[in-house]
Amino acid sequence: MAFSNIMGQKQIKLRLAAEAQRRGSGAYMLSGPEGMGKRLIAEEFAKALMCSDAGPNGACGVCPNCKYFDNFTTPDVTRVYEPTDTKMVKVDFIKDSVVAESYLKPQFARTKTFIIDFDYLGVESQNALLKSLEEPRKDVVFILTSSNTDTVLDTVMSRVTEIKLDPYSDEELEQIVKANCPDLEDSKVKAAVYNSGRIPGKAISLAREDSGVSIRHEINSIMIAMPTSTYIDVLEDFCEVLTGFKDDAKIIASSILMFLDDAARLINYPDCRKINNETDREAIENFVAANKHITTLKLGRCSEAVSTFMKALDVNSNFDSSASAMLLRIHEELKK
Repeated sequence: MAFSNIMGQKQIKLRLAAEAQRRGSGAYMLSGPEGMGKRLIAEEFAKALMCSDAGPNGACGVCPNCKYFDNFTTPDVTRVYEPTDTKMVKVDFIKDSVVAESYLKPQFARTKTFIIDFDYLGVESQNALLKSLEEPRKDVVFILTSSNTDTVLDTVMSRVTEIKLDPYSDEELEQIVKANCPDLEDSKVKAAVYNSGRIPGKAISLAREDSGVSIRHEINSIMIAMPTSTYIDVLEDFCEVLTGFKDDAKIIASSILMFLDDAARLINYPDCRKINNETDREAIENFVAANKHITTLKLGRCSEAVSTFMKALDVNSNFDSSASAMLLRIHEELKK
């Protein structure tokens, strides 16, 4: 595989391919929601770093170093993903298999590379990496990934170059789903994409499950009803809908944010040619037209409520109470 075989993320792929050709040392943090393809991109970046003949498209795929990489037989790449025996990676493993290893020269490639999923590193393990991240050998590259950089130490973030993954278009997501579910009919592909919150991993999962539940449509219906709904409607009916989707909290948040973005676009540019929810465009246009009291400032405060909701879930707060607080705050901003 080369970068061209990875759908989307065009500018990021070009940047990483150039970094691989430059072969400098450093530490990178690929960030984005779970299911965005961070690990796939990190693996391809590591392969390009190891490749003997890397080009604008990344690894050549045919040199001995690429073969070693594909067969997992190279000592020059260390992967730290989810542990099998514990919830988080142990600090002793980081010290022995990453920190100590980072002082050794690569054996085959020009670069020694470490791919580390920070979703599984606690504070102590992150602290153990600080010096290595700040002063890596000239032939060492750290490729870190995180689904939520709020859980990454500030001292780590100050030592890395953060690269945020870009949103995927519907067309890109449809191609990703079709590549993973080639026999799925087009209508179900589009439904999976529509309900995915623009997250490829979720789109694939929905396609494989053949889910007929339209989370985004449900969320859009709730948001459209907000201005004329009562306090009781919010606490009983709307919260019940969100509870039914509690395993898809990121999709809930993403769907609300996309609705708010669409409303803001249509307030500022009524003839906007492209919005996130084209399927529900007419309903959202009617929502904007019927609620002139809603401003982009109010929509911004609604977005803040979504952010607070996700941060609460990240520290294991109760879903029902967090969702209720979010919906009530949104209701306060949008009600007539």
